[in-house]
Amino acid sequence: MMKSKVKILIVFVILLTAGIVAVLFCSNQEGFTGSRVKNPDSYMLDIERMNGTDLHALDLQTGDVLQIRFETVKGSLYMEIHAPDGTVIYRGNGKEITDFTVNIQENGVYTILVEARKAKGSIHIQCAQKKQ
Repeated sequence: MMKSKVKILIVFVILLTAGIVAVLFCSNQEGFTGSRVKNPDSYMLDIERMNGTDLHALDLQTGDVLQIRFETVKGSLYMEIHAPDGTVIYRGNGKEITDFTVNIQENGVYTILVEARKAKGSIHIQCAQKKQ
């Protein structure tokens, strides 16, 4: 009688552990739910849930201004903007300052890197052409 209770308890613990591992594995898988728009002069993410990374490139000119709205509602959302030479010109998490601009100092392709973990939020980047 005691041996069968121990066996049942062991099976229960194994099944419970397997269930917990499956839930943790599924909640950390890469994925994106929401809307994503990638244009040559803009990048828009409206994130319901995101795990993983996303990249986008903008071809910009000296004097252009990036108008940025970046807000993290839940989880971890991180963004970097890299100049053509690889220099990071912006790095942030969308929690402190959410509306700002970045002035473009040189012609070339600028790369936007977004990393998310169980994130909800938005990133809207629009290029405003330089003033003539």
